[in-house]
Amino acid sequence: MMSSKDIIAVVTINWNGWANTLECLASLRASRQPAWHLFVVDNASTDDSLSHLAGLGDDVTLIAAPTNGGWTGGNNLGVSKALADGYDWIFILNNDASVEPDTLERLLAEAKAQAARGVWPVLGPVHRGGALQEYDFIGSGTDPKTGIPGWIDTSKQGSPAERLTSTSYVSGAGMFVHRRHFEAVGLFDDRFYLNFDDTDWCRRAAGLGFPLLMLADATIRHIGSASIGGRESPLQTYFMTRNRLLFAEKHCTWRERLRLARRYVWQARDLTGKDSAFAWLPLLFGARDDATAAFRTGLMDYAARRFGDCPDIVRRWQSAASKLKASAAIPAR
Repeated sequence: MMSSKDIIAVVTINWNGWANTLECLASLRASRQPAWHLFVVDNASTDDSLSHLAGLGDDVTLIAAPTNGGWTGGNNLGVSKALADGYDWIFILNNDASVEPDTLERLLAEAKAQAARGVWPVLGPVHRGGALQEYDFIGSGTDPKTGIPGWIDTSKQGSPAERLTSTSYVSGAGMFVHRRHFEAVGLFDDRFYLNFDDTDWCRRAAGLGFPLLMLADATIRHIGSASIGGRESPLQTYFMTRNRLLFAEKHCTWRERLRLARRYVWQARDLTGKDSAFAWLPLLFGARDDATAAFRTGLMDYAARRFGDCPDIVRRWQSAASKLKASAAIPAR
């Protein structure tokens, strides 16, 4: 029997998205090699996901989380289980992503080649998305003014420049790591819950000397933000607002943090339609618009040191926004 040390533990989180998870599993089963085992962490779904994901086979372990721990909590559960079961290689993969037949093979081969030279990188596959499968995520850089990492703009640089490139962080939608990374860095910071959790972990790993690299010939196909309603949804706005500040607190200089605060003033202006001198007034006096209200709540919760999951009101705004988006997509008769 093959040792678990020779098998890749793939960890994915399911939250009310069992159909995506089954598609992710199908893509893994189409892989040529190497051997893998999938750990599915169900984050207390309410859509009967557990019944759909039960009994999928010997290559799947289903973990039923008692509460929705977000990206951080779910992955911490799955990674901890994989490590306890003796796996060394771990591939964190979003359930709305799928691998190509050679993705795992290429990631493992590169990781082993680097390890043979005494280097232990955190590796990321490039992401393709959309109907045309154009490049979506090919790596990230760091804003020289604020110290905040951000995606490389693929509308300006359409494809990876080289096969192996440095990145300021590896996206948690597809992150290939080794046991020694978690033993040195620790698990993900539960305070983030969603967004900037992978960025924070990568910054900590880099600080301990682990390179962060994107491997251009390893690819995943990624829907992106499937569980949070898109990149401009109330949930996304809330977590990005609050957690960007938490990341800056942990890793940025005071000058960078001041510049980030100034960026938030301009963001408030854009959201409220007021010039910068009055941009904060609708926020302070309870703007009702979903995006503006989520932005305000993210700022307030950071100031109040409320981390982890978002308040229930944010999820109600999310539900209302999703219904509005769905109704707008229905053609008029």
